[in-house]
Amino acid sequence: MGPNWLADAEPETFWAHHGWTDFVALPQKEYAVAILPVHGFSVHGAELPLDAEELEGARLLRAAVAQAKARFAVRVLPPLRFVTAARSGGYFGLDPETAHAVLAAIGAGVAAAGFHKLVFFNTSAANEPLVGAAAMDVRAGAGLRTYVIHAGALGVDVGQGGRGDAARLAGLLLEIRQHLAPPPPLIAVPPAPDAPAEAFPAYRARYLPALSAERLGRLPADACRLAIVPTGAIEQHGPHLPVGTDAILGQALLAAALAQLPPERPVFVSPPITYGTSIEHRDFPGTISISTPTLRRLGLAIAGQLRDLGFRRIAFFNTHGGNSLVLAALVREIAETVGIEATLLRHGYEPAVSPDEAAWGIHAGEWETSLMLAVAPELVRMDRAVREYPARVDDPGELRPDRAAATFAWMTRDLSQSGVMGDATRATREKGDCWLSGASAALAREIGRLSRG
Repeated sequence: MGPNWLADAEPETFWAHHGWTDFVALPQKEYAVAILPVHGFSVHGAELPLDAEELEGARLLRAAVAQAKARFAVRVLPPLRFVTAARSGGYFGLDPETAHAVLAAIGAGVAAAGFHKLVFFNTSAANEPLVGAAAMDVRAGAGLRTYVIHAGALGVDVGQGGRGDAARLAGLLLEIRQHLAPPPPLIAVPPAPDAPAEAFPAYRARYLPALSAERLGRLPADACRLAIVPTGAIEQHGPHLPVGTDAILGQALLAAALAQLPPERPVFVSPPITYGTSIEHRDFPGTISISTPTLRRLGLAIAGQLRDLGFRRIAFFNTHGGNSLVLAALVREIAETVGIEATLLRHGYEPAVSPDEAAWGIHAGEWETSLMLAVAPELVRMDRAVREYPARVDDPGELRPDRAAATFAWMTRDLSQSGVMGDATRATREKGDCWLSGASAALAREIGRLSRG
């Protein structure tokens, strides 16, 4: 996995790599196909990692999309890793109501982005009923035409080495594109870059789904053992940054911090919560938002399963402001109802920026843009960067959108036409390198403190 790893996806067609203006300008969007990979965590053998379904399914889907993208527009969403799980041999499962709510919310976001077709690509046999029911409800509720492809029907058999047929999957996607629609002109798409190298092996060495069930059972029984739960979002970040910015930066900061820990430090990482509460950005296409109650139930479910794995301390590492209030209440609830210690993990690093940027550079401004230039420069379009503040430090009165004695609830369109709240034009790669180093070092120190006692 590289610093901008969210999934093993074909890079150019990956939803999280595109900005909101790309979704507006996507040609022939009425013919485009959105694909949601759905993966579970199950035991497929003593030596196989828990995320073996995702590894094999993502390989197959990536190969199929690489073939299909020359015929029509495809966008692959970040995978949904939290669904139901078998009682025996299943991990990180949700109750059916919460899993269904997440699927429905993603469907609503896809429809809001202007797509007409959504494919659920499911690699989990345990979730076939859930995915089928969700596809029907999204068809009725969001108005999307929905389709289901189960990887098992394509010959994927993780435990027995069945790898599936990418050409057949590409053919199915083309058939779905043509279903109930006249054929559009073919789209010429340039070749995609190679997949990112696995630049951060220290991350996967601590990633719980990368471990086998046997290895999970042999984790050190250390009272200070810490599980980190990354939380991010898929939401607009102005015309110059991709909608996956929050999730990408969380991955990069955490990976850089973990690489600084001694290998023996008992710190592990849960599957990330990639989708967050982003209702304020709903007017910008490409944003996918789950509700506050759904995020709460999701966090509670993860905490309970980490407790069952023997963890007595967890920390949410959040890189999306819209999740903050939910998580602040959630850590208290976890301590009271789940019975384990929970906290919010913060790096506390403060970059040197102007007073206006320090006060009101709250979204897609100098900080996030500089960090993205450091970790994923190929996804940043500085020629589209703008400067737009929701307020200024010298404004009269005390009423503000945030960080004031009196605040008001807002939607992003109330404060910004571009989606930017800050000065993205001042961002540089040099600042990003410096700030990534400083923030990851501070984060590593805080992780070390939490994992010592």
